[in-house]
Amino acid sequence: MMLPSIRHRHVGFVLLVFSVFFVTAVRAEQKCPVLAVRDAPEAHNIFSAQQEFDLGDIEAALLEERYEVIADAGLTAHLTAINNRLLSPSPISGTNIRIVLIETPEAVAFSAGASRLYISRRMVAALHNDDELAGLLGHELAHMLRHQNAIVVSQVFHDFLGVSVVEDRNDIAEKFNRMLNSSGWHSRTFQSTAQRLQQNEITSQQEADRFALHALAAAGFSPRAYAEFFDRFAGTHGKHGNLLTDLLSITTPNERRLRKIYKSLHSLPQSCRDMPSPPASPEFLAWQAEVVRWPSSTSPRRGSK
Repeated sequence: MMLPSIRHRHVGFVLLVFSVFFVTAVRAEQKCPVLAVRDAPEAHNIFSAQQEFDLGDIEAALLEERYEVIADAGLTAHLTAINNRLLSPSPISGTNIRIVLIETPEAVAFSAGASRLYISRRMVAALHNDDELAGLLGHELAHMLRHQNAIVVSQVFHDFLGVSVVEDRNDIAEKFNRMLNSSGWHSRTFQSTAQRLQQNEITSQQEADRFALHALAAAGFSPRAYAEFFDRFAGTHGKHGNLLTDLLSITTPNERRLRKIYKSLHSLPQSCRDMPSPPASPEFLAWQAEVVRWPSSTSPRRGSK
């Protein structure tokens, strides 16, 4: 499929967005349950809703100095359309979520604060279809809904700075910069904090995987696509271990996580979990190809006039 010229790009992406929602109506014949996100147990979060947005803005300013933002409305429109479709069965509003496409050597996706999802160009290149993209967005969305970022910063503020209360944006920025410049990153305190956060991260990843599977099914995407993507990306090759490999301590963390993903998948109603991962649509392939070959002559890099 030929890509639209720059003159007609906005028309092409309007049609693409329409096709995303049309496919939803065709494929989502079976209503699948929308899963409520479970709060992190005994989580300590010192940030109010507004303070969490302020924290996200502070982090975004630092992240967008480190990573090159691909500020191309045509390319990000597809991400927004998939995210909106993912959220359409849910009472959660996606209008305040900003999805940012970035250039970095790593294939990564992560959330920052309460309103931003970042996905790298190389991660887009690793995807096979829109269902895998939706699963990736759903996983990161779960971290946002669980306030994972604010919980981590709350813990580090407490352990490094002795801080249990924050005030306005300037106060949060001052404390955040003080945390970054702390001399205690190699101390016993840091090691203890890191161990606690690592254990919480395992639980958080499993909960985010669980939410992603349910969100995919509810929006008419294939939840199997997420399991297949994780298996391929993590290099587990279908291996998920068992009680014996656990007892012998030879099950890898990713294999154990894949086993949890399949367990969550099989907890879905059969009609929801059996939706196969579809082949890539022409629209997805056209969008992915344009992302992969960025920057093109029609997509100026940041800082150009």
